[in-house]
Amino acid sequence: QDAAEAVEWRELLKDSRWRGLSLFEVGAKFGYAAKIASIPIIATSVLPGGAIGAGTLLSAAGLSGLLGAPLGGILVDKFGAKTTMIVTGALSSAGLMAIPLALEVQNMDIASSFPFPVWTLFCTSVLTWSTAVAAQNPSTLALAQEIAPEGSEATAMALPRASGDSVYLFAPFLLGTVADIAGAPMGLECFCAGFCGLLGTVALALL
Repeated sequence: QDAAEAVEWRELLKDSRWRGLSLFEVGAKFGYAAKIASIPIIATSVLPGGAIGAGTLLSAAGLSGLLGAPLGGILVDKFGAKTTMIVTGALSSAGLMAIPLALEVQNMDIASSFPFPVWTLFCTSVLTWSTAVAAQNPSTLALAQEIAPEGSEATAMALPRASGDSVYLFAPFLLGTVADIAGAPMGLECFCAGFCGLLGTVALALL
């Protein structure tokens, strides 16, 4: 078979490396779904200024890419694409999973002893996630380039992106359903999104 002939995605998925990369992208996109469906609502309710505070946080999360993207490139050059993905995947997952705890602190007795407003813990969790996922992008692209079959790079590199984007078909609904569970702590859906990201990172590490 001609090496330049485009490969099919089902053929790529026979390779454990592509399965791991695709699962990683699926897990990562749960975090983006949380950013769309949940984080703005939470931010509006807990930050000073309501919608203005939420908009400011989301703008800051977007600007964090200016730090995360070049940092990710440096890490890839120094430690390799897969190692960088595992580290940033774990860090971004931790940021999302910390959101319910950060929100719960304001209801604890220790909140009054904090030297800064407790809502800054929520902001720190969100910005940790956004910076880490920005650092993921160069490593994801680099790994896809490393393992793509010669002559079919574009077709192959589209696989993890398509796998991740498919999450938007159902993730916002699922996260919203979790958020509406009676008695659920605020931000539980963000924890679930982070846990999905962690599972994707584990899959990448093992496959």
